[in-house]
Parts: sequence; structure tokens; C-alpha cells
Amino acid sequence: MTWRAFGSNRAKNGLLEISVQSKMRFSQDSGSVLVEIGDAEARYEPGEILAIRTEKIERSLVPTWRILIESKEGPRPLLSLGSESDALSVAEEIARLGGARLIEHTGRIVERDEHGLTVLQQIARHPGRWPRPIRTPSMRGSVRVDDNQVIMDLPSEVSPLGFLFTALLFACSLILGPISLMFSGNLIGFSQYGMTYGWALGIFVSIVLIAFLNHSNRIFEGSHRVIIREAGVSVSGKLLGLIRLPAENFPLSEFKDIDATQAWGLTLLFGERRVRCDLPAAEGQCLIGEMIDGLREVGAIPFSSIVEEE
Repeated sequence: MTWRAFGSNRAKNGLLEISVQSKMRFSQDSGSVLVEIGDAEARYEPGEILAIRTEKIERSLVPTWRILIESKEGPRPLLSLGSESDALSVAEEIARLGGARLIEHTGRIVERDEHGLTVLQQIARHPGRWPRPIRTPSMRGSVRVDDNQVIMDLPSEVSPLGFLFTALLFACSLILGPISLMFSGNLIGFSQYGMTYGWALGIFVSIVLIAFLNHSNRIFEGSHRVIIREAGVSVSGKLLGLIRLPAENFPLSEFKDIDATQAWGLTLLFGERRVRCDLPAAEGQCLIGEMIDGLREVGAIPFSSIVEEE
């Protein structure tokens, strides 16, 4: 095997330390989880891995997410990744291989017996895991049934980073007005239209840039609406909480999880797409309970169970 060195090398007191990079492999072997790095390997017997956990490393110059493995010896850092989506997908696969509980920093928790199950299958097989708090007037989200479909309006909010970036873009747009007036004045004479055209161009470019960036990171959208029907699930948010965006459609098999926890609020997973709401656990649990009632009302849960059994 060829090892590739990176970073700084240090020699101290006759000891040379060199950072190297190699492939890490995870596999199942007779029920055990085998972790290999080059010629070295570690084996975890069935049931030895209690949980796989992800966390975001704070105060880091480069965004980094860490995967930890929890065993009887305690938590142990396993690896770090520079992509949140990569860290979450790798952690889920490790948890699935080890039959372990998955605890994400996003608030999503997958029990040992829930790996590979969709939301409808989890509800059908484990109905006792979904508490039903009573709705109070302060709760903002809503669930309703309309024409054999369950509609969830979620109180998800636009990320503060999204608002900050939007403010910066529109501030730059205001500067384009005087700049365009200076250039147009030398060509067609000074006129209020030169400044107006500059502002209009700046606002247009800002909106296009926001929509483009939102397609990849979703930090500019909130007030999500989830519609669940027999044909699949559609998810749409409002750009900056104002403009309803086109819906994304997923098959029911891609509606993977929904969790409400005290620490993170409500988290929904559709394929690799996550929708998060920062709200009290009781409100998130109430929304999930109302969604389950709606699914039973339209017959979605029994239908899904029969299809899987066949």
C-alpha cells in the first residue's frame, strides 16, 4: 500500500511523527463489524457497539463533523469529515452494519430495530413509541386531512445566516445604483433611470443568486409544507419565508424518519433532504401524533404495511 503524507511533520526527542492518509473500510464479518485501516483492523462483536453518534466540532476554522462510536468502554472518536451530509450518511451506514442506535447532531435518532424502515413502517410496527401531547393555543404548526392527503404546515424558520447573507446582497445592490449612474452618465447623460436600472439589476442578480444557493444548502427557506399521499410525499418551503417554492417529490419509501427531541426540535428526513424546526419537544411530538392520526384516517399506514408484507 502507498501511504500519502499530509500536514506538518514533527521530530522531537528522537521520535518522528508523520501524518499519513489511508482508506478506512467498514464491513460485516460473521455478525461482527470489521474496521480496517491499511494493515490494522479492529473488530466489534455483535451488541458491542451501543450507539453511533455525530457531532459538529465547534470553534473550528474549517467546518468539521465528527463520528463517535460508543461501546462498553465509553465513547471513542472514529473519524472526522468536512461535509455534514457525508458524516450523516457514513454514520448511518456504520450504525446499520453494527445494529446500533444512531444519534445525529441534527436531532434524528434511529433505534436498533428501525434501520431500513420508512416512517410508515416504523409507525405500523412500533406504535407505542410516539407520544401524544395535548395541543395548546401556543403551538404554531398544523396538520389537516384534505382529499385523501395529509398536509403538515411546519413552523420552520429561515437560518440567521440566510438572512445575513440576504442583507449583504441587497446592500450591495443599493451600491450598484450610484455606480451604474456614474457609468451611464458618461454615455447617455445623467438620469434617474441610470440609477434605477442599476438597482433593478442588483436586486435581480441577488434573487437569482439566493435561489441558486438555496438549492444546495436550503438556508434561505422556511415555513415548510409537507403533503403525504399514497403516491408519495411533496416538500416545499418559502423563500425567505415569503415566496412558496416549487415542491420536491419523494416516493413513500424515501420518507425515512421523523423525530422530536427536547434538544433539537423536530427533524424530518426525505431521502438525503432534511427539514428541521426549532420548537419545543411537546409541540413536535404533537405534530407527529396528529400526522399519524391523519395517515390512519386516509388509510396510508395499513396500505404500506400490506405492501411490505407481500
